[in-house]
Amino acid sequence: MEQPSASSGAADRPTRRRFAVDGRVRSGCLTCKARKKKCDGQVSNLDGRCGSCTRLGLVCEKAPLRTVQPRPARRKGKARADQETSSPQTSSNKGEKGSESLSSGSPPDNSPAERYRDGAGQGSGLLVNASTDFPPMTASLDDGERRFLLKYFLDHVAPLCSILQKDGAVFSSVLLPMAIVDPPLLYALFAYASVHSNAATAKDPDTTDARREYENQVARGVAEAIKRNAVTETTVACALVISTTEVVAGDTSRWLLHLQGAGHLVNHLGPSRLLKTNDGKFLLRYFAYHDIMASLSTARRPLLEGVYWVEEVEAMVESADSFMGLGHHIFRHLPEVCAFVEDTADLNSSSDADRRAREALRAEDMAQALRTQDLRIRVDLEDGNKNALLNHAEAFRFASLLYLYRHLLRFCDAGAVYKLRMNDCLRQVLRHVAQVPENLFCEMGLLFPLFMAGIVSGGDSGSKEYVQRRLLGIENWTKFKHVKRTRELLQLLWERNRTDWENVLLELDWKLSLA
Repeated sequence: MEQPSASSGAADRPTRRRFAVDGRVRSGCLTCKARKKKCDGQVSNLDGRCGSCTRLGLVCEKAPLRTVQPRPARRKGKARADQETSSPQTSSNKGEKGSESLSSGSPPDNSPAERYRDGAGQGSGLLVNASTDFPPMTASLDDGERRFLLKYFLDHVAPLCSILQKDGAVFSSVLLPMAIVDPPLLYALFAYASVHSNAATAKDPDTTDARREYENQVARGVAEAIKRNAVTETTVACALVISTTEVVAGDTSRWLLHLQGAGHLVNHLGPSRLLKTNDGKFLLRYFAYHDIMASLSTARRPLLEGVYWVEEVEAMVESADSFMGLGHHIFRHLPEVCAFVEDTADLNSSSDADRRAREALRAEDMAQALRTQDLRIRVDLEDGNKNALLNHAEAFRFASLLYLYRHLLRFCDAGAVYKLRMNDCLRQVLRHVAQVPENLFCEMGLLFPLFMAGIVSGGDSGSKEYVQRRLLGIENWTKFKHVKRTRELLQLLWERNRTDWENVLLELDWKLSLA
């Protein structure tokens, strides 16, 4: 009787993966190595994390992949001919990929970084898809043009990124060190500078192929970071800068997709992690400001709720912020106002009386908190700048109340009371805006107060003329096209004798940024 061979018996048994029980860990994720724990190597199909990191809720960092350089072909003539034959098809494929998007609108049930990647295909002409092929990030980009754009960003764009006087250097001090070690962010700055340079010289931004090339380079870098599960603060900065670039270019849809993508990345890293570094704190405030302003114009709750951009909510304001100025304690109430507007979007005068009464009480509590909120300032600034920032904060206070009261008119019975309050808020907004000198950097932060004042000006031609003049001044000074979009929307409403700007935006299919 023949005995079965050892080799055949081994082949019949299922292969089992063995794990080391002792000794030095030479493989596995970087997170387990940092914790000096053994990595089980069981990679999840959902988010690519190992079992230990999944169980403990940790970010599973992997070592970056290395590229093996191919050996040079011996027959150079044949290799050159093959390259020339294949290049048209390769460039065509890259061109097709260059029109897809990375941003996400509705998050599926997986990690935030995956949600940002899975949003590819929503919209067109944005960022490239998270492909597995990443061409060299320096291809076809002119060195002289890049030097010009970097200098243009430092001299002309960075100062306009903040409402504080002489704050451009502070803004650059955060982004430039990141950009030096991460080229995608550098290309995002190139795209931003390219858009503004074209606007300043009266060129059509869409005619500049270089801008799209820069944006595609940013997308490749962001997609690669997501694919390798290596999302960092710089990845968040890339999404934020590209969103802001689309805003100032006058875009009415793509900027919001990129902002939503930035929100998923921020959520993936976690606000608590970002608060541990100064750069992370800056990026949180950057995102929070633009997310809140986007929520006000799109009537939705913020992507991230709560006052997550500071460590202590009730802390004294000891320094002015590049985005919120001295109005942190005013801005902390706005996410709740935006959530209220979304929650009550279906209410009208014929809705259930009990629910309308409950929501009216809820709104009264928010309005009372906004009216009585102390700015809690402990700042030593030049008198002129401090007064301008104080008036900026107060203009936002009354513009926010104006926004809330207008919404209450839709379903509350006390319409006459709210109209009186709105008239008082209008006077307060215009009074505080008038205290901010023209061509002061703080003036750039008055877009939302001026817009709300223009909405409720009604038949007051003097107020409308003043609002239009201040908006035109900001537009001519900054060259920001979203200010022009805001001015055009107000002009359309005045010509049609309408105040329902939300419905007009829906009719125009616009997503307008008031940042």
